[in-house]
Amino acid sequence: MATLAWPTLEQQICLDAVAIDGRLAVKRLVTTRAGGVAGALATQTLYDVPHLLSRIFPLCGMAHAVAGLTAIETALQIELSPAQRAFRELVLLAEHAAALGWRILMDWPPLLGASPQVRACADIRRAAAAIATFTTPAPWTRIGGVELRLDRDGLGRTVSELAQMLIELFPEAGDLTMSWRELETAMQGSASMPARLIRAARRGAMADYGRHGRPPLSSMDADWFAARLASEPDFADAPTLDGVPAEVGALAARRHPLVAEALAHWGPTLATRLLAAALDAPVVAGRLCRALDRLADDDAADVDLLRSGRGAGVVETARGPLAYYVETAGGRAQTLRSVAPTEWNFHPAGPLMIALADAPKVDEPIFAARLLAASFDPCVPFTIGLPRDERRPASPEHALHA
Repeated sequence: MATLAWPTLEQQICLDAVAIDGRLAVKRLVTTRAGGVAGALATQTLYDVPHLLSRIFPLCGMAHAVAGLTAIETALQIELSPAQRAFRELVLLAEHAAALGWRILMDWPPLLGASPQVRACADIRRAAAAIATFTTPAPWTRIGGVELRLDRDGLGRTVSELAQMLIELFPEAGDLTMSWRELETAMQGSASMPARLIRAARRGAMADYGRHGRPPLSSMDADWFAARLASEPDFADAPTLDGVPAEVGALAARRHPLVAEALAHWGPTLATRLLAAALDAPVVAGRLCRALDRLADDDAADVDLLRSGRGAGVVETARGPLAYYVETAGGRAQTLRSVAPTEWNFHPAGPLMIALADAPKVDEPIFAARLLAASFDPCVPFTIGLPRDERRPASPEHALHA
């Protein structure tokens, strides 16, 4: 197995701004997110690329590996079996669950002056990580799939445990048949972290905060991403939808039916965006349980890694679509490019920046901006460059993210 040296980098996004009369006057958005990670893997052997992706991005490595695998298998004209696709879907859902746990239990509490819930988050991440281990000793990142001889009872218990922990993140929404009015009432007096944060985002002028007018990115297929990653040099770092930066994530995806209801009642605001993210918890819980029904024992496919070709893969993560494009020849990745969700929402002319420019006056503009950034989930520490605000993020993550 090849190793890849990657320089240590302080990953963060910094908003260079100053508070003036209830608003933030923004000068620029500065990011030290590492670019060109996919490009650094070009010329690596195809066999190594998926595993390296899973290691370079330890907190969203499953998504990177699956998107990379899908791109490579498309380029090599490998048809994956339904059982292999089902297992990868389960792995992706588990990682989505882990991302939700981190977001709601670690990132959100400090925004309200509360302590991160470290133990509860660790429990979710432990159960999520265990799901990928229910294969043979061979790594699940093998091109063409792996031998699947699953301990269905053990896997079922792990999935059920993880699903229950997700429901407990936002218990008010545990009943998927509830109405909008029932959910809104349940959140009014709840002590859950999502309910508390959403109530804070609905107070006074904050109720209209977070609108931006940028379009949501609907579900685009791999061919759409391939055409742009192959021909537009800047697309990976500053993606657009027909020339316009778009919003991605839970609000754009509308994975829960009550997201549409929230949009109708609250509009595309900060509170609606936070609610859409929280509603992913019961959605993912349900999908995890249903994914078990599609699993079956299976054998890995024979593959010809020396075939030349090109292909793309796209997966939906908690933060939005993650896409990869690859060109292969001689068993190596000659070209490898990717675009991640953060590059959409934190585009220099994207949803965050436009929402700040159009924001109403509020009593605490710094607090409002922090909530807005959290609603877009920057995936790395986010700071506002004000002289009097030198606090470090309460729960920084320095690993690479989607």
